[in-house]
Amino acid sequence: MAISQKPASCCCCGGNGSKSGGASKHTEVIIDLVIGVDPRSTAFMPGWDLETARQKLLFFSTPKQFIASCAEILPVLDDFYATADGALRKRFIGFLLHIVDSLNSKVELSHNLQNEILHGGAILSDADAKRVQDDAEAILLNWEKIDQSAAQSVLLEIKSEDIAVNKGDNLFIAWAKDWQKKNGRDPYNSIADFLMCFKTLYAPDTYYVSLYLAWRDGKTSTQFFNDYGLQAARCRKIGSLGGTTNPAIAVMGEDDLDGKANMWGEEATAFIKKTPNKWTQIRRVIAQEQVKKSEADDWGATAFTEWVVVDAMLGLRSIFLLEGLGRVAFQLRPDWHDKEELLTRAGGRIHKILCARMSQFDDILLDGAAEPYQSVTACRAGKSNNHFKIACTSQAALNVVRAFNAGHHPKFPDALEERMFTNVTLSYEVPQMVAASLATENGIKDYEARTGEKTDDGRGGSVVTSMIGRFNDAIRLYRVESMLNALPAGSPSRTSIKPAAIKTLADPALTSDEFRNAVKAVGIDFDPKTEEDAINHAGTLLTKRTALILTSKYGLPKSRLLTASKRNFNQNTDLLNVPFSTDFGNIQRMYLDLHNSGGVKIDSWNTLVEEMNPDGTPKAGSIWEKRNQILRRIWPDWAKAYEVEGVAPDQYMSTIYVPPTLTQFIGLWEENVARAKAARESLSA
Repeated sequence: MAISQKPASCCCCGGNGSKSGGASKHTEVIIDLVIGVDPRSTAFMPGWDLETARQKLLFFSTPKQFIASCAEILPVLDDFYATADGALRKRFIGFLLHIVDSLNSKVELSHNLQNEILHGGAILSDADAKRVQDDAEAILLNWEKIDQSAAQSVLLEIKSEDIAVNKGDNLFIAWAKDWQKKNGRDPYNSIADFLMCFKTLYAPDTYYVSLYLAWRDGKTSTQFFNDYGLQAARCRKIGSLGGTTNPAIAVMGEDDLDGKANMWGEEATAFIKKTPNKWTQIRRVIAQEQVKKSEADDWGATAFTEWVVVDAMLGLRSIFLLEGLGRVAFQLRPDWHDKEELLTRAGGRIHKILCARMSQFDDILLDGAAEPYQSVTACRAGKSNNHFKIACTSQAALNVVRAFNAGHHPKFPDALEERMFTNVTLSYEVPQMVAASLATENGIKDYEARTGEKTDDGRGGSVVTSMIGRFNDAIRLYRVESMLNALPAGSPSRTSIKPAAIKTLADPALTSDEFRNAVKAVGIDFDPKTEEDAINHAGTLLTKRTALILTSKYGLPKSRLLTASKRNFNQNTDLLNVPFSTDFGNIQRMYLDLHNSGGVKIDSWNTLVEEMNPDGTPKAGSIWEKRNQILRRIWPDWAKAYEVEGVAPDQYMSTIYVPPTLTQFIGLWEENVARAKAARESLSA
């Protein structure tokens, strides 16, 4: 699918590539990408060539080569800039701005330039990094002085995406607005202010960066994942080592770039709409290919999901190649959640497509790259850095999880060609998470038995998601509905209170004397404060329990649990040392609120085990034991969710928490198909 708008000719090189004299092949490739004349990038989405150029320079240059490459690249681009048109100037600024921004991040530097595992004692010194950064920033500021409109255009496009993502509720725009409030200047109005603003976000004392540094230093197992593909490269700078998408994220992300339902109001929506929605163009490209191949609309919807995932995978591509990290979830069709053969064949087919897509980036990233990069990346180059997200609704789903990790399905031996990685979703309680973990581990054992090879996922690999917030939401909804249903038929509360609108048991509708007296009169013991606390920590408690059971009962050296779907920041800090932690933009933004009110104090990077016994039960007298007791009192099925054998696979769909999420995901998948249809029909309009 060729979609990039490349310069037909370049005023500075005649359209024949870079004019970089005796520059190395490595440097020439970077310059050609920035100029927009590398023919291998013609099928790229707008912006992918610049991101590939940045990653090539930052992550596939040795420290010595980085200094030399910058010494070659900066004068060439500076020379070109004088006669370049506005579009090309924007490309130069966009490339170099993010290079300088990345050099402010210890996280970015640690992946390559200051990585002693790769380079021993020959890492880039802080002094050399600062010198290169100062030289690059000086050029940037001069470019801004020469062409203020080009610089403003780049900055405002970044602002547009920042303010659009997650309906405007994310850490980056919140950080910028907070910085503006404290400094009196919009950081998107000048290059110097932009760099100064976000440099403070990358500081080692901010939560996500400190979490990354603690993980890197072996103090915790927890890796931060970003739950939103659009900000994969941005979140990489604060320590993201993976990401995810789902049917909701894919479609809602498209809406975000249209400004729909943005929390900042009509002014923000109007601002966002000034930047073309990149997904609109992708929809059209997909529709053209769909018609050419005579494919159905669900093919178009799947292809759109592929583009969303590839966009996110690119942001984390280099840390995958270098370290085996940086996986992004691709959710297979939720309407096929119990269709074992369809899921299996879809995974095998899509995996081939994703591998081919990522090979295009790898060919460029490794072109002219010196050792150690060729050796370090050899086992991963050309492989897709994705998980397949599979909805845990039945034994069929567990069978697919096992087959993907085995790289073979005994019933469909022609469906899979190699071992693939999984992210089990719609999993909430102990029975599901244990069953999914065992399916994953058994798949790995199957692979080893069949091939005779020992697998080594390093610090990456397959995961099982604990959907904490959605689980807690379901219990809260149950509690509200059960209390309302117990009231007399004529009770005003039964009509005035809408259970789905209640986000906390501390809601005024539930804490009023009228309601509390009404439930007391029918014999219900209701304590909104302690019950809300217990519900808020329900998914957290079951995650702690599962992680400890997997170690103590099943002897797994480490769990593969990933925490997600959070509603409060404590769902991070209570579970430090769970291997993977996924945060959406709003949870990341919550960190800023805590930061401004005194910070997040981390006394331990292993809070997973606090007040818990090794067998996964809460310690006597602990707050977790009290929460366990409250949950047993207010929700009859808590005991089932708590015990390993409490819920069988054929019962997953009869729980109160699996169907709501599945219904949402299927609905948004159907919306994706409807949009594919609309894009196809628009071609002939």
